[in-house]
Amino acid sequence: MIVSGVFGGGGINKIMRFVKLSIVCVVVALVAIASIKALANSPDTRNVSTPVTVLELFTSQGCSSCPAANKFVRELDGAPDLLTLSYSVDYWDYLGWKDTFGKPEFSEHQRTYGKQFGGKVYTPQMVINGEIHAARFTRKKVRTLKLDNIPDIRIKARDDGIDVQITPQSWLDKNWTVTAVRYRPGIQSVPVKRGENSGRTIKLANVVQACKEIGKIGGRESFSTQIKSLQPGEALVILVQDGKGGPILSAANFVP
Repeated sequence: MIVSGVFGGGGINKIMRFVKLSIVCVVVALVAIASIKALANSPDTRNVSTPVTVLELFTSQGCSSCPAANKFVRELDGAPDLLTLSYSVDYWDYLGWKDTFGKPEFSEHQRTYGKQFGGKVYTPQMVINGEIHAARFTRKKVRTLKLDNIPDIRIKARDDGIDVQITPQSWLDKNWTVTAVRYRPGIQSVPVKRGENSGRTIKLANVVQACKEIGKIGGRESFSTQIKSLQPGEALVILVQDGKGGPILSAANFVP
């Protein structure tokens, strides 16, 4: 009687329809929430490229020979399949100007290459694919060496960090090093007030913020690790090299 009074005739059927509709609404809401969470936690593999040429420039704001090389690299930046990276070394700081981007780890990275090149370390020094070096290259020469990009590198950005996975190549015996390079894409300008470049504004492309070896691959094993998330404005390059400071075998560039 109460049901009939509230819902009129056929009150039970109306209640059942109401309950079913409520259940459907709840299910739809739960599915939507789950989808949003899955999207938020799913890896982001977009914006990952595989350059075939990697040019690393070792430079210094306190070196009077470097601005021309800096300009050359700036003009190359953005070319298809080419990645340029500018490392500021710190060993010229005693000349009167402390490089604002310089870090000991960048000088050490250059010295590691130097051991493969017969101990030659200087600025400006350009290294292409970890194989050849010079103070200056022609544009044609820069594109001469190309990476095979074996092994395959996967970079997946998540909310809690960045996954790095390197696909094993079972037929290869390996002695590889894996390096993570964080850099700031675009051009950075620094007015120099002392030293050899006093009064000049130094402009650098793709300034490296950090360079760290994150692992080794030996035998026939695969590689997987997670590194901390990027800071705003940063990008990430993963380099796989044949031994420490050896030729670059593969590279992956992630720009959020």
